[in-house]
Amino acid sequence: MEQAAEWDEKVKIVLAEVLQVAPAIITDNLAMQDVDAWDSLKHMELIVSLENTFGLQLSFDEIVNMQSVGNIKQVLEERRKAS
Repeated sequence: MEQAAEWDEKVKIVLAEVLQVAPAIITDNLAMQDVDAWDSLKHMELIVSLENTFGLQLSFDEIVNMQSVGNIKQVLEERRKAS
């Protein structure tokens, strides 16, 4: 099983690629409203990338709750522990 730190790093890489921002600005506090490019369409692109990267299918509730980096990590951590 992968360690949480590895998942965190993967999340940062996916966010940086999809949102086209520097990995250095991606902190747990970074939220949708903080990044102009992070609109609803980009959010779905991000979800698809996360699902492909982590090999999972996110529920509607999980997707809606993923409004910040911290929320994304929380949802993925819950999934990681459940697997």
